[in-house]
Amino acid sequence: MTSPLKAALVGCGSLSQRGILPHLSQPDAQEKLRLVAVVDAVAERARQSAERYAIPAHFTTMEEMLAQAEVDLVLIITPIQYHYANALAAIEAGKHVYVQKAMTTTLAEAEALLAARDRMGVKLAAAPGFELFPTTGQMREIVQSGALGRVAVAMTYTLGFGHEFEPIRGGKSALEAINPAWYYRPGAGPLPDVTVYSLQLATSILGPVRRVTALGNRIQPQREWQGQTIDVQVDDNNLLLMEFVSGTLCTAVGANCRGSARIPWGGIGLYGTAGTLEVTDVHNASGYPVAYDVQGARSYVSRTEIDAQSYLTGEHLNIEEPHVYADILDLVDAIQENRAPRSSGEQACHVVEIIEKAHIAAASGQAQTLQSRF
Repeated sequence: MTSPLKAALVGCGSLSQRGILPHLSQPDAQEKLRLVAVVDAVAERARQSAERYAIPAHFTTMEEMLAQAEVDLVLIITPIQYHYANALAAIEAGKHVYVQKAMTTTLAEAEALLAARDRMGVKLAAAPGFELFPTTGQMREIVQSGALGRVAVAMTYTLGFGHEFEPIRGGKSALEAINPAWYYRPGAGPLPDVTVYSLQLATSILGPVRRVTALGNRIQPQREWQGQTIDVQVDDNNLLLMEFVSGTLCTAVGANCRGSARIPWGGIGLYGTAGTLEVTDVHNASGYPVAYDVQGARSYVSRTEIDAQSYLTGEHLNIEEPHVYADILDLVDAIQENRAPRSSGEQACHVVEIIEKAHIAAASGQAQTLQSRF
């Protein structure tokens, strides 16, 4: 058995407290990966996180951690606006890196990370990794087999509720009073934080996008959290129209309004000249599509339970954000096996460009052509 990799977690906020730290504290996870350091700009949050999970060291800056801790892998779980700087620092220090979604805020940043990865000879994985769940490959094979004919149009949808409503943020301790204001600042918002799931799934099934146009509005200009007023500085509702290289036209909705009780969050519908495929159920904790319905020459319903994901066994099925744990463990195995991570930086880079170009299209009223492919 190989020795566990040593890792540092950067960003001890809501996602880390609800999901990543509990997952990585499980005995089976520790056989593969040991957290030896945590980093958070709030010193008390870093200290308490280290204390709660018996992590040897805690820091308030990346620079301190990289200078003082011996690590193989760095997990970037900060607000989106800090992903690029933190990931680049880790890569340039020769560390493998996992980056939460969206990987960066711009295509230029994403391409710079990929170039640095290649130059330093390290591995980079970026969320969310839909390639890690069986239904993704199944749906792609159905499309590629021609069972639907030529896919003419597609629809996908994600609506958020606003991070201020997460129960963990309602407390007063350093591990609970986690300010959500970053989500409403430039570089964040529904597209890179929520719609990214839809875009990742759609591109996994349909391939790369050629052009995108979009509209956006700002219906709720202020939010409240623990008596503080948060000014919303980004569009909080977005509608995208994408033209895929295949010719398929696809809409994607990302918004901060109430969601549908009937349409699965993060699902997708594909409508072809000979048949249709519609996701009918999505696993709420992960965003993985677990059931879909095919209508065509051969009509059927397919369902795959969440434990079909090989990393999700035992207690991991009961902890929040299981897909993040799967992403991280796949990167660990990729490092040990010297293979590419299945949550690829190239696809994440393409999705970053879709989001960036959608913002430009919404502001300018002009469709935008994409440069990247994967």
